[in-house]
Amino acid sequence: MESSLHAMTPYAPAHINPPESTVVRTAELETLQTLVCEPARAGSLIAVVGDPGSGKTHLLAALVRHRYSSERPAIVYRHSPGQDADSYSPLQSALSHIPPPRSPDLPAENVARLRRWSASRGLLVLEDAHLASAATIGELTAIAAGKIRPRWDVVVSLRPRQTPMELAEAISLGVTFGHASRIELAPLTNEQVVALLSRPLTREIRPDDRNPFNLRALLALEQSRRQCQNSIVAPFEFAALVETQGLSATEHRVLQAAVVLRDHFDVELLSAVAELDHPQVSAAVRVLVQRDLLRPDGIGQGFSIRHDVLGTLLHRSMDPIWAKNAHRRAIGSLASRGLTSRELGFHLVHSLFRARPEELAQIVAAAWDVMELDVSEAISWLTTVTEWTSPTSAIGRKARLALVAALGNSGRMTESRALLFDIRRHQEDLHEADWADQVAFVSVIEGIASHDVQTLGLLGEQLDLPAARSSIAWPRMVFAHGLRMAMMIGTHDRQLIDAAVEVARRNGTDADICGLLAIRALASMQAGDFDAACTDASAAGDALSRCPERLVSQRLEYIFAVGLADLYLGRWSDARHHLGRGVATAYRSQRTFILPSLLVLLSEAERNLGLLRQARKSAQAAHHEAGTTSTLRWSQALALQSLSEVWLQPPGSGRARALAKQALSGHPQEPQMPLRGDVNGSASMAILSLAISAWLDGDPQHCVTLLLNEGRGAQLTGLPLMQRGRGWELLCAAGLDAGLPITEWAARNEHHARAVSLPSHQAFALLSRGHVLRGTGRTADAAACYLEAATLFASVGMTIDQCYSLGLAAAALRSLGRASQAADLADLAAEIAGRRDARTLLDWLGRQAGQPSRTSRPDQPRPPDPVDSEILGALTRREREIAFLISSGMKRREIAERLTISIRTVDVHLTRIYRKTGLNSMVELALAVTRSTGTGQAEDQRPTLLFRTI
Repeated sequence: MESSLHAMTPYAPAHINPPESTVVRTAELETLQTLVCEPARAGSLIAVVGDPGSGKTHLLAALVRHRYSSERPAIVYRHSPGQDADSYSPLQSALSHIPPPRSPDLPAENVARLRRWSASRGLLVLEDAHLASAATIGELTAIAAGKIRPRWDVVVSLRPRQTPMELAEAISLGVTFGHASRIELAPLTNEQVVALLSRPLTREIRPDDRNPFNLRALLALEQSRRQCQNSIVAPFEFAALVETQGLSATEHRVLQAAVVLRDHFDVELLSAVAELDHPQVSAAVRVLVQRDLLRPDGIGQGFSIRHDVLGTLLHRSMDPIWAKNAHRRAIGSLASRGLTSRELGFHLVHSLFRARPEELAQIVAAAWDVMELDVSEAISWLTTVTEWTSPTSAIGRKARLALVAALGNSGRMTESRALLFDIRRHQEDLHEADWADQVAFVSVIEGIASHDVQTLGLLGEQLDLPAARSSIAWPRMVFAHGLRMAMMIGTHDRQLIDAAVEVARRNGTDADICGLLAIRALASMQAGDFDAACTDASAAGDALSRCPERLVSQRLEYIFAVGLADLYLGRWSDARHHLGRGVATAYRSQRTFILPSLLVLLSEAERNLGLLRQARKSAQAAHHEAGTTSTLRWSQALALQSLSEVWLQPPGSGRARALAKQALSGHPQEPQMPLRGDVNGSASMAILSLAISAWLDGDPQHCVTLLLNEGRGAQLTGLPLMQRGRGWELLCAAGLDAGLPITEWAARNEHHARAVSLPSHQAFALLSRGHVLRGTGRTADAAACYLEAATLFASVGMTIDQCYSLGLAAAALRSLGRASQAADLADLAAEIAGRRDARTLLDWLGRQAGQPSRTSRPDQPRPPDPVDSEILGALTRREREIAFLISSGMKRREIAERLTISIRTVDVHLTRIYRKTGLNSMVELALAVTRSTGTGQAEDQRPTLLFRTI
């Protein structure tokens, strides 16, 4: 679906192809420019291959403009469907030694020539070369095979499904032997999509949507619906009609029937809808498949229109009366085959002559069914029903409530909320379960995506109704209220949550049980009962694992609550497991409203587990998905990217600082919006990144200033509760380097760790205590605290913090003159950091051990110590096996599963290992295993040095 030829030339009208139009395929354009500028005695064939609408014309237009600006010769020729064979070969210019005169038979609008050639090699562009005559195809095949060497470069644009087989094979062989080049236009990346569109699409972008024409057409269709201006879509409708140029009347009729049926139809259905004979339809289908307007399904003998966008554009240009009757015929023909909800809804919406209540009710029911697969389609159908019905009628209210859900699921929170209040305004007495369910749903969306509280009043009103507890929606209302309180750091009604849990258990709904247990875990944490919180979080995870995928896709907010509880409790692996499932389900079911929030939590879990690259990737995806729909998560995603870059970036690169400052500046469309670090952590995470960067760059005083300002004093009340332990530890580390008193900060951290009683917080308190001990000259005691902290971090999989603790211990031991032990610890930490590609951390570890700066994992392990080679000799075979598994980073449960023994048996073996070896910590055991393995093992067989507490 390409534009006409004059859009490729520098003389194209500005409204067709403005000079400043964005070229998103910059890499492909650079490749093209390099190929046509390569010094060579002769030209070559360059094939630009891509599906219709992939941007071939736009790319070649940019190339031709570049040629004109450099005053180099170029000729452009476009082949058209149904074009008559011409005696003049467009390749004549590229093949002959003397430029031929213009042929009088060549259409003037199909050729653009430059001024007199310069000495540079010329360029011939053949657009849509797959439509060329047999003679031209033969010449192109000979050039690709190396049988003919053209004087000029010949650039051809091809559609893969329509390219003649002999030409496709010749190009493949030509690429292999260097006679030709091939540039594939792949689907656009997220960054290219953002660069292409002037505003983000409200619908989910599917993989087959990711080409320039489809994306621009989808955006135009959305703008046309919003502004009620059909002229916005007119250029795309014209481009779609150009695709049908040269079709006969019968072929046009069959194509129109295919547009009505859209997908998964056969010749028999086409015959019934088009009202044509079977042989006529069969012949027309063959032509339409050759023209790539229809494509075989690969399922039986069915066909589908090439793309939904093409079908939508062609449908708009059809005669409306014929189209409505055709949809009616489609319903009649499909009824005998078992009409699906999607088929019924689609055909009913497009065949409404008048508003029949039973048909409108069928459309609403079909919209609910299709909402899980295509929320954009559901929105379109429900919008049509709302236009036919009054908001006070029963079917009108049901359609609007369904539209509230559809808009919310697609991330259009403002529209969803406005429609909810509109329903409330038109009907005061609303007690039905559907209304309560949507109130709860919109309130959850509001809480997850923003700081707004507009729906809290509606939610409280529903909870206060006398009959509320008898409603099937009551547990979901309690969940929504509890989640809002958790997000706002409000006071939970524990009795209300307990009652809702019991109701959900009596109803046997695992999804509601899962969500409410997660809320109760959050309430328990607020009350300081972390043991109860852990119990509820584990039970919530078990309930979630029992939920079928379809139910999970309908209640993704429950996964958000479970992931949030797991993160607050330091259960990083469980959080990553649940949130990863939620992200995959949200993408699959187009629940875009929650994607940024799930990705943000996933990034936080991965970062704490030391999976820095995965954490950065998840944060980047969250930043992309947030767009303009969730400014709250937009800043948070940038802050998380910054925290990952702190250790990933090359030393001194400044990437982390730049991202943190961008996060603090807020969304560009809402720069005045303050970041509330005490609620979502955006500001505090960005400040933490800046503080770590300042400390690593040798400015500890600035690090302390940043933390105290953001934390509103030494109490750090401005930081979220679960980030304060890390904040106090960093204050102590920077304060120690700056010569400041740090005893108060360490005491606050220890008090906080006793209150929270989670391993990671206890580890940060140990690090703070170690800093104090080191500052008072008790370096050996400080080293012991650092090692104990490393053990605690390892027990919960926090590998980067484990490396950091080992680095501190190495520095302490080095200052005591125990260089060998310091080097061993630094090597262990460097091995772990190298696996995580934490380049700045590797550089810092090298400085702690007094070794050269490291930028990657050591190439060779340290030589074995002969004294230590007998440490494992006294162990039995099973004890040695467990020791090696410990050094590889496996946990007790994983070891028990691998060896088919109980966890209690693993503990017994560990006790015996410690007694026989005289070792006192997991770090010492890991080092002993490392030294005992020596250098004789191959790299892929050597036991890994990753270490976690069992």
